Amino acid sequence: MTFGISATTASLIGAAATVGGAAIGAAASGKAARTQANAASEAQAQQLAMAQTAIEAQQDILNKQLNAQNGIMNSQLKAQFDALAQQKTALENAYREQLNIASQTRDQQLGVTQETRDQQIAAAQATRGEQFDFARANRDEILNFAGGNRDAQLQLAQGVLDNQVGTYQPYNQAGLAGQNRLLEYLGIGGNAGSTGYGKYATAEFTPEAFLANKDPGYGFRMSEGLKAVDRQAAARGGLISGNALKASQTFGQDMASQEYGNAFNRYQTARAGTLSPLQSLQGVGFNAATGIANAYGQYGQAGSNALNAYGNIGSGALTNYGNIGAGAIGTLGSGTYNALGTAGSASLGALGGYGSAAGGATGAYGTNMAGVAGTYGSNVSNIYGAKGTQEQQAYNNYINGLTGALTGYGNASTNLATSGANATASGYVGQANAINQGISGVSNAYYQNQMLNLLRGRQTPMSTGGFDSSYDFNAGANFTRPNTYG
Repeated sequence: MTFGISATTASLIGAAATVGGAAIGAAASGKAARTQANAASEAQAQQLAMAQTAIEAQQDILNKQLNAQNGIMNSQLKAQFDALAQQKTALENAYREQLNIASQTRDQQLGVTQETRDQQIAAAQATRGEQFDFARANRDEILNFAGGNRDAQLQLAQGVLDNQVGTYQPYNQAGLAGQNRLLEYLGIGGNAGSTGYGKYATAEFTPEAFLANKDPGYGFRMSEGLKAVDRQAAARGGLISGNALKASQTFGQDMASQEYGNAFNRYQTARAGTLSPLQSLQGVGFNAATGIANAYGQYGQAGSNALNAYGNIGSGALTNYGNIGAGAIGTLGSGTYNALGTAGSASLGALGGYGSAAGGATGAYGTNMAGVAGTYGSNVSNIYGAKGTQEQQAYNNYINGLTGALTGYGNASTNLATSGANATASGYVGQANAINQGISGVSNAYYQNQMLNLLRGRQTPMSTGGFDSSYDFNAGANFTRPNTYG
């Protein structure tokens, strides 16, 4: 039974239907892909706007937090600075008050010390004056007594001297007179024009001395002797003979020699008799002079003893006066030294006390100021630290919010981009599948037709060119790549 359509025609119709369905499926897949891509692009834009809004909100919150923190910090810093100024003022006032008290105490101590020192020095000076007055009166009394005793001793010695000199004076004068006359005879002093000056200047017996001292009967005896010699010579008849002359000569010489000896003895006797009394007087004068000299020596010794006694007493008095004076001065010096030393020690103590008080006040002031400054610095540091921590937290919150917004936007954008890409890819895959299905349908129809023809014994193909080239396989399908972002 035949329905009026050949198998070839039916195959062609089936192939055409297959290709048309594939084209329609491909077009639908592309449109669906474009719609999804456009939706993803719009959603991505909305996500970006939302992210920008979130970022702006985070920035506004950060600015408000920072402004609030700056205000709080400034208030805290002002409070700390005001507290520091008040504490500093209180410490400075207390420090000045402590220094003022220490200074007043020092001045009072120094005033009492100086007044006590002046009183001690005045007392030491008054004591020294009294000691000097007593020593001076004692010295003067001793010197006056010693002076009176000295004068009495000198007066007594003078009286003894005068008596002794008065006693020795006549003998001394006689001795001087005898000595002067003796010197005149000896020709070595006295009055050169006096009688007999130089008469006994030497003990030598000169012819002049012989002539001056010969016996007055010498000439008579010589004349008589010569006459006797002459008579004897004449009696013997040889008056002018040699023997007579010799006898006369011998007589004369003997007579002369004898007379010379006698004259010499008389000269020496006269010289000794003249000079000896004078020498005796000289001895008497010498003894008197010695007595006078001894008297003066005794007077000098007595005077020396008196003066020595006076000097010893005076020296002792002056030494005692000097010792008392030295002791007085030493006492004054010791008193002054002790007063000055005590005043110096007290002054040093006052100054040391002031220094200790001032040092303690200064140390306490420095310690308190250091503590206040340290507390201020610690509080300020804590304020800045807290502000830094809060700012760090605010920036962390800001960064976290910003990161969350950007992360959300990135994730959403990535998901949307992935979804759009997946939709586009699905569109391409759908189009490809539809086309593949159409091609497969046409190919199956062709092979079925060939198989039928073979079965019927027909060897003629549908066309030597295959499918009709005039058929538009793209009809109803858009194979251009869709715009994923619209």
